[in-house]
Amino acid sequence: MNQESRWIFAIKEDELADGEKKALLIEGNKVLLLRKDGVFFAMSNKCPHMECPLSKGTLEDHVIKCGCHDWKFDIRNGEFLDAREIKVPIYGTKVMEGSVFVNLEGAGK
Repeated sequence: MNQESRWIFAIKEDELADGEKKALLIEGNKVLLLRKDGVFFAMSNKCPHMECPLSKGTLEDHVIKCGCHDWKFDIRNGEFLDAREIKVPIYGTKVMEGSVFVNLEGAGK
């Protein structure tokens, strides 16, 4: 079963500077879009601890620190740095013709 991925428009590429993050609501899903070293990353905007918005946290290197209880997650794979079995769902991203798209299918993979 070779199903075509479904890419959803998120923002224009120039709306997010390097090192910045933006909370989005995409088809009812709370998504955090980040840009680091020119690469876009997308993940759930809900910390698995108490569902605090990760968008209120701080980004340092490739780590987002939750603003509620300082839980730290790798934005590349969603792993909680203190217990790698705990993960935030991550989503695929791609840039095409100046627009950023997110694929909500297969979250966490």
